[in-house]
Amino acid sequence: MHPILFNIGPVPIRSFGLLMVVAFFVGLQLSTRRAERLGVDKAKVWDLGVWLILAGALGARVLYILQAWKHYSANTHEIFSLQFNGLTSFGGLIGGLLMLVFYARKHKLSIRTLLDVFAPGLLVAHAIGRVGCLLNGCCYGGDTTMWFGVRQDAQLGLYVPAQLADSAMVLIAWGVLTLIERRRPLAPGQSFAFAIIGYNVSRFLYEFLRAGSSSTYWGSLPITQAQALAAVMALLGVGMFHLWRGRTVETATT
Repeated sequence: MHPILFNIGPVPIRSFGLLMVVAFFVGLQLSTRRAERLGVDKAKVWDLGVWLILAGALGARVLYILQAWKHYSANTHEIFSLQFNGLTSFGGLIGGLLMLVFYARKHKLSIRTLLDVFAPGLLVAHAIGRVGCLLNGCCYGGDTTMWFGVRQDAQLGLYVPAQLADSAMVLIAWGVLTLIERRRPLAPGQSFAFAIIGYNVSRFLYEFLRAGSSSTYWGSLPITQAQALAAVMALLGVGMFHLWRGRTVETATT
């Protein structure tokens, strides 16, 4: 792990932050390349992209605080910390979706078309972000003696690089989505629905590797809170994919 890649004078350049920036620009670049094909102004994609990253960061922080409210209720001074030490990807996804819906309604754009514009970029950006988690030393898996194990700061032994497994699975989902789109046209919203399915199936499986290190189990159940939410969202993705099948005509706000 390399939480600090290098220093520029007295300023440390942290791997997690740098990879988040790379993920944002790569994902946004993929989205702008899709925009013209889907009839969306590239300038609006860049404009919305900035709002999405802000809303996503806020959502990721808020949901993390709610999940760890027992701690933050006793340490309220940490809630407004600008260091953002605690974030959750589900909160980022929810925050970004709310912003996209608001932006689409304000500018009279098709919500489902905008979702499709950003869908592949979301998967690729998430894959890059997980590499940032690996370098930062967070979200790792259980201990192992296998050759692929990685060391974690202040921890003895080797640990499963679960972050890379998550990256690989969402990249596979991205590749499958790309092949599907090349073979036949999808109805508006279906690309996003497929991305949501792939994203959450990956998260559900990833939790089996990560569980026990930094995940929170759901009471006495043998699954984590993240797995329960991932299962629900994957099913919602399946529902959206079938609901939107064949719907090729949209209004500006559907």
